[in-house]
Amino acid sequence: MSKLYIFGIGGTGARVLRSLTMLMASGVSLGDKIDTVVPVIIDPDSSNGDLTRTVSLMQLYQKIRAQLSFDNRPGKEGYFKVQIDDMGTNFRLHLNNVANMKFADYIAYNRFPSEGKADSNQALLSLLFSDSNLACPLDVGFKGNPNMGSIVLNDPKNTASLIDLLQHFQTDDRLFVVSSIFGGTGAAGFPLLQKTFREAESLDIPNSAAIANASIGAVTVLPYFGLKEDKQSQINMETFISKTKAALKYYIGNLDVDALYYICDSIKNRYKNVEGSTEQKNQAHFVEMAAALGIVDFARSDIRHDKVSHHTSFREFSVRNDQNPLSLNDLATSTFSVMGRQMISFYVFSRFYLEHFHLTRDYAWAKTPQMKGVSYSDAFFVDLGQMCAAYKDEWLKEMSDNQRCFQPFDLYSNDDDVFETIMQVAPRKSSRLERLFGKNLKGYPAIDSEVSDVSMKKLRGLDAYNYFMTIHEQAINNVIKKKYNI
Repeated sequence: MSKLYIFGIGGTGARVLRSLTMLMASGVSLGDKIDTVVPVIIDPDSSNGDLTRTVSLMQLYQKIRAQLSFDNRPGKEGYFKVQIDDMGTNFRLHLNNVANMKFADYIAYNRFPSEGKADSNQALLSLLFSDSNLACPLDVGFKGNPNMGSIVLNDPKNTASLIDLLQHFQTDDRLFVVSSIFGGTGAAGFPLLQKTFREAESLDIPNSAAIANASIGAVTVLPYFGLKEDKQSQINMETFISKTKAALKYYIGNLDVDALYYICDSIKNRYKNVEGSTEQKNQAHFVEMAAALGIVDFARSDIRHDKVSHHTSFREFSVRNDQNPLSLNDLATSTFSVMGRQMISFYVFSRFYLEHFHLTRDYAWAKTPQMKGVSYSDAFFVDLGQMCAAYKDEWLKEMSDNQRCFQPFDLYSNDDDVFETIMQVAPRKSSRLERLFGKNLKGYPAIDSEVSDVSMKKLRGLDAYNYFMTIHEQAINNVIKKKYNI
């Protein structure tokens, strides 16, 4: 099995990695070629709210995954199946010499002697960069200016941490870049990063040939949200389209990637205009989840790099029904087959765990030998509760409340039957035989009954945490299959 190195550039890159983490938590598979992802965020704004929230989520995923093993699991699948490895980076790629530094200082704008007259070098730099560019502190990002980002991210001093990260890159490992095309960090970073990969043999790294010849995929996120007008901000959404056109024109003939995914949407929401730091924390958006599905598609694909033909596979994302809000039923059949059942399953599990699980701790399954001596105040169960809340009460709700809305579930319903809260996917009616034998249970009692049945099976070689996850996930998936035939 191989690793997929994923580079999320800027705020959009961080948010797409957040969606990917949620999809993997729900059990979305990366296929039979990739078993580990190595995600890293590239952003000079180290306190960016989107970045810190995603890093915390991936760390939480790691803690849960560290307690699980799938070797003895039936089917060897399940929630949290994919490994996440930060390779000692804490999920961040360090950029040198940007802290507490203005852009003018970074490019040594004031080093040129003037001798009482305008210096020609300074004059040239003044043509290329505005006064606001020069005065911009780099530790809050590039504020939508790719001309600044291309200078900083192309600095050879910033390749050292990248080389450290790629020390363990092996043949058959893959590379993927996530970036927006209408901002500053992503638009500048993507072409420079892929160029570094393809020219890896010039780097002092033992496995440079494997990197240079690796399969590279990328998702380019076109404008999908707007910003409220703020005359004090350097970021102006009116420039988004022109920046996009300029970047797309540059990409022609200047990229050597094997698969390029495009994703966009009409702008339906305008966020508060925040230039960076802790306040930049956008709501999760359906487009970011769709971009994450591009990563899944690339991991599952048979795409290989051909250094002779330089062929690029161009791919786009679409839905079956152009609705607002979108439900699972509006997704293409191929999309639903990748993540539909998994999202439903982990949603039901999250509701069950947060609302009902505490009532079941004296049931028969909890008295099996595997669960003997287990404390439900263990860090594993606490972490699992945090992940369920992050999935249901944050990520899903943010997508549901955003524009365009993605509302696969009725998150505000008081319906006691969790299976009635799945939007546009009606459960089938119980048969007369099922009603006769008491198998027409609804909601959590249906899950409790199925957990009881599953726990009676011989599940060998499972410790408490793996046993708990196995019987509950199997039970929920069994009920879902009976009710929805998926």
